Amino acid sequence: TEGVAVSLKAVRDKVVGLSKGVKVLKERGQIELTDRQMKIVELLIQKEKISIGNISKEFNITRQAALKEMNKLIDLKVIQLKGLGRGAHYILL
Repeated sequence: TEGVAVSLKAVRDKVVGLSKGVKVLKERGQIELTDRQMKIVELLIQKEKISIGNISKEFNITRQAALKEMNKLIDLKVIQLKGLGRGAHYILL
């Protein structure tokens, strides 16, 4: 029964997270995101803030590729950059 409870909690957390993501995207109007960009948004919903290093490690891509993805999301007004240098991180708008 413990395993079932853990599984149900995981499903509930996923549904809540996705509903937050859908709300964010609906507020911005219909925008087209790649699979990776959607996963980045899901990750941001879970963690609230992430860095280029986090994205690079999570998706096994270069820092340059991660920066390119994040800049696309900034252009689409989905995320915002906070801070500069090593302390820089991204948040959902």
